[in-house]
Amino acid sequence: MLNVVLITALGDKWRLSGTDRDSEVLAPYGSLVELRANASRSDLPVPGGAGVLPGVRRFGPISTELEFYLKARDGEDLEDVHRRLRQGWAAATPDNPCVIIIESDNPLSPLTFELVVDGVLPGVAVDMRRRSAETLTVPVVCFDGVAKSSVMTGKGTVTVTNYGDVSVWPKIRYEGAGGVVTNPSGAKFTIPRAAEETIIDLNPRVLRLEGAFPESVPPGATGVWVLPAGAQLEWTLGVADPWS
Repeated sequence: MLNVVLITALGDKWRLSGTDRDSEVLAPYGSLVELRANASRSDLPVPGGAGVLPGVRRFGPISTELEFYLKARDGEDLEDVHRRLRQGWAAATPDNPCVIIIESDNPLSPLTFELVVDGVLPGVAVDMRRRSAETLTVPVVCFDGVAKSSVMTGKGTVTVTNYGDVSVWPKIRYEGAGGVVTNPSGAKFTIPRAAEETIIDLNPRVLRLEGAFPESVPPGATGVWVLPAGAQLEWTLGVADPWS
């Protein structure tokens, strides 16, 4: 089973894996095959022997080109479809990306790639009012390097099992009195009182709470957080191959 949907930064939604009877924008055959993780390993040579000691898999950004087939329905103008698709990609930012949603046989389905334009969109070859069908090729980049699962949540004592391919760095969403958080290692820190909803990202790249400990759950592992009342743990899983 495979169903692929594009939601642009402006909110337009098209079923890329559909037919021209039910979607004005489609993904032509083979156009999505390069939308996959860019994996590498930090292997180490075996001293005095053959082969290598396999290192941890790492995932760089995904940079590729996606082709879209545009087809005007009866009584419609292709110019409008082309403009909406092009402007939807042009408006994409890391905080408001275009999203490709993949429903497949993967047990974590649906999984999503968050994409923005890699550089600049191509120019327009022809007046779209004169065409009933056309293609648009978009250079894209996924900075995460992997597809994401839907957001998972838990309160109180929360067990995070990482079925994905990259480490999980949860977020704490809370408001109210705050309190003590216990990390999987047993280390504790206090989240302060908050009059309005507050998010603490435990990823060390963005964690700014003094005294807080960033801890993650590696692939294949499990971690347990204990949260105070009024707090919720949120996390997503990163998947290298969302297609099966």
